[in-house]
Amino acid sequence: MDRAKRELQKKSLEFLMKLSKVIRDRQMYNEKHPVVIAGTQKAEEDLRNILASVTSLYFGRGGAEGGEKLLIQGDKITEKNIIAEQFLQQMADREIGKVTISRGASSAELGALITLMSTKRDQVLVDGRIDPQLLAPFQKIEIEEETYLSNIEMEELTEAKKFLDSIFKEEFKDLKGPEALQKIGSVIQKILPQLAEKEFGNEDEEIRDFFEMSIENLGGGDIGKTKTSLKESVQTMDPEVQKLLFGGVVKSEKDLDKIIKNFSGERKASMIAEEVTSGKDLSTAIDKLVTENGDIVQLAEEIAKKFGLQEGDQGSQDKMNKIFGLLQQLDRNDIVIDKKRGNVLIAEMEEEPIKTYQNFFKQLRFEIDIVNDGKALLEKITKAKEKPDLVVMDAKLPEMSGIEVLRNLDSMRICIPTIMCTDMASAQGSFEVQMHRKMDFHAKTDLAVEKLLPFIDEHCPPIVVDDPIPTDPIPTDHLPDEMKAELKKAREIQRNLMPKSFPQIDGLEIFSYYKAYDMIGGDYFDVIQINENKVGFLIADVSGHGITGAMVMVMVRSAVHTWAPHCESPRELLKKVNPMVARDILPGFFCTVYYGILDIEKRELCCSCAGHNPAVIWRQNEKKCIETKKGGMPLGILSGNAFERTLQEETIQLDPGDRFILFTDGLVETMCPDQEEYGEPRLFETIARGADLRSDAFTKYIVCGVLRHQNTGPQHDDLTMLSMRVV
Repeated sequence: MDRAKRELQKKSLEFLMKLSKVIRDRQMYNEKHPVVIAGTQKAEEDLRNILASVTSLYFGRGGAEGGEKLLIQGDKITEKNIIAEQFLQQMADREIGKVTISRGASSAELGALITLMSTKRDQVLVDGRIDPQLLAPFQKIEIEEETYLSNIEMEELTEAKKFLDSIFKEEFKDLKGPEALQKIGSVIQKILPQLAEKEFGNEDEEIRDFFEMSIENLGGGDIGKTKTSLKESVQTMDPEVQKLLFGGVVKSEKDLDKIIKNFSGERKASMIAEEVTSGKDLSTAIDKLVTENGDIVQLAEEIAKKFGLQEGDQGSQDKMNKIFGLLQQLDRNDIVIDKKRGNVLIAEMEEEPIKTYQNFFKQLRFEIDIVNDGKALLEKITKAKEKPDLVVMDAKLPEMSGIEVLRNLDSMRICIPTIMCTDMASAQGSFEVQMHRKMDFHAKTDLAVEKLLPFIDEHCPPIVVDDPIPTDPIPTDHLPDEMKAELKKAREIQRNLMPKSFPQIDGLEIFSYYKAYDMIGGDYFDVIQINENKVGFLIADVSGHGITGAMVMVMVRSAVHTWAPHCESPRELLKKVNPMVARDILPGFFCTVYYGILDIEKRELCCSCAGHNPAVIWRQNEKKCIETKKGGMPLGILSGNAFERTLQEETIQLDPGDRFILFTDGLVETMCPDQEEYGEPRLFETIARGADLRSDAFTKYIVCGVLRHQNTGPQHDDLTMLSMRVV
């Protein structure tokens, strides 16, 4: 699959995620409920963006080896994706084989699709067919009542794959590594005419898949051998074949480097393993494979999969230790700023600040838009085809205050990174400012704009480009160069650690809140779909911040994601993860973890604690909080039986309305100006008062209580909370 198709598939899955959420909301509320309206608008916005590049988008069901899979534009979703699986099941329940959404589909039609997919099967089907009244609103959306999408197409697809598989086995036989890689180009040249003669109808896609399969299966040794073999292979290809495979003709070493950097994480991990085996300098090797700091997270996870499951194999453990050590040392300060870093919308009345902002954001290569009142700001955000990447505003604006703008945006569930620069000191303590998840607050008087950089870099990071673009110097003298580079690197890594979204699970509401103490936090949380019936909830807190703390969390996340599918109990997972962390962690560092696994069908929660704050269970029927078991030693301090003996495990039965609340110590240890901690008793009281709220509103309610207690007191630690409710 080429890059354009992968990008379309990615956008389509993002649309599907929002569509699935609003379908779930529609099952609880009517179509006029604000939650449903806001969700529909978000899904429609994603759909419009997709249909700007294609005339239609279709989802189908395809029967093939390995069971039925969701198809997007005819391409099978092969990787495990809970959203794709849920939508596939919804289609199957309603006897739908294919959904085609064409350009020009109205909001009403999208609403009708949501109604169709949220209505129960026995109300959708009449004598085995979809009720015609449910299909009546559709004009630009087509619903095909078939069990499988285009059986003929699927047969052709299967035949094409069978043909290429036979070629693969015949041509490569016992060949592996560099010799096989060199031959890929000539084999592709040879089979292209045969593919055309057979008229499968999908030759381009199949040949790209064949190339990727060859790379994955045959390998190419270490980086140097892979590059040499790839070069020889490419030289045997016609220019048109190169364009087909790589999007252009390969003319230089730089082009080969690009191809290698686009290899899968699994392939990169294998290449690094070869480098370790041959005793080469890995710092240069890793630098060649990592495009940006965020890649470290994926690469670490693949390395953990490759070596972490091989218990008792000292050689594998030694390799993993060496690689993780080098990942921690990896330094990438060659980030350059692209011409179009993002769009900033500035709401300001006074000329002097406007000029300052214009010069500053021009240097950062933002596209700038300016409004002078609150109503214009709200209108620009809500009605623009593309929302701004960043908003800079004063709290005191004519027509509508900045606080009112935030209140309106929150009601519409629009959250844009916002910098508020104002002389109105009371605005900082307002509910709207405190509850905004992406807010940076500054006093306007004598503002040094370079103080805005950490927040801007976090939410609108510079884009890596191939050819450096000369940039004007940006004032950043508030921090030493070494510290700026470290913080920048750690922020990028941490952005890739936190989950972008949670699994959409029927019967559960999940929501989180995270606010770092400084530019780089030490907390981590995750929700992991283990299988169809089990989901894991994890929260962790590392003892240090900065780049070292971020890398500890990379190790923890990699180990957790490696072992989670293989561990039946949370205690077992903590036992598996601890050795992987303990052997790499620096002296003086450790990590507390709380992990729970929910059996969705039984509503049975099994939990274990490794030195972390115990989670809280809210019992809806009893109207009270129950604290789970304390105990356990943090990861990275002890190893072997000494660590395992400290771990306990408990099983808790949950009922509808019950909540599972995980948090880090920063939440209960937040102090007011009089140095009094918020504490567990206050937390329990606040939980009881907000217990009937939806999970998103409930989480905001808890955090707001903490922040009101803090008032003007300083923040000493990260604030992190993960909440789940059984509905």
